[in-house]
Amino acid sequence: MRFITTVAVLALLAACSNEQMYSAVQQNQQLECAKLPQNAYEECMRETGMSYREYERKRQELLKDD
Repeated sequence: MRFITTVAVLALLAACSNEQMYSAVQQNQQLECAKLPQNAYEECMRETGMSYREYERKRQELLKDD
């Protein structure tokens, strides 16, 4: 049963674009921010506010440096 679940999850992940995956992770992080006190919430939300394009640009820069 665990194998079937793993295969299903992998198939779904392969069907998603990188941007969709980034968006899903970002939304999850923002939901976690909502559990924090107000001052920590604001900082947390600032940290999760990077757009996919900005993320990808920074990612590419880091890959070039290596």
